[in-house]
Amino acid sequence: MEKSSFTLVFGESPFVKVLDFFLTYEDFDYPISFISKETETKWETIEKIVEMLIKKGFIKKTRKLGKAWLYALDKENKLTKLLIHIDMKISDFYIKKEIKRQGTKIQKQADSAR
Repeated sequence: MEKSSFTLVFGESPFVKVLDFFLTYEDFDYPISFISKETETKWETIEKIVEMLIKKGFIKKTRKLGKAWLYALDKENKLTKLLIHIDMKISDFYIKKEIKRQGTKIQKQADSAR
């Protein structure tokens, strides 16, 4: 996974990376093996983090596919809704910052071309 604005602010600990994964891919459910691959985190670590996130209500078990359970963001949880809102605000902040930077860069290029 590429660095997101969420990980730029909160760091790249396995917990943050897994939480960011679920916030980024909120519309589907995923097995631990896929989450492990995408976040480049050991399966055993993901398993512990997933259990912690379930207990806090951020994610939920959705269904079993073969031998694997799938997990998804629990969008009905009030804290999850707050996290989604915060994630959007952080992304908005970085987008505006980049637009401003690009605008300054473009303006400088235009000035030097004159």
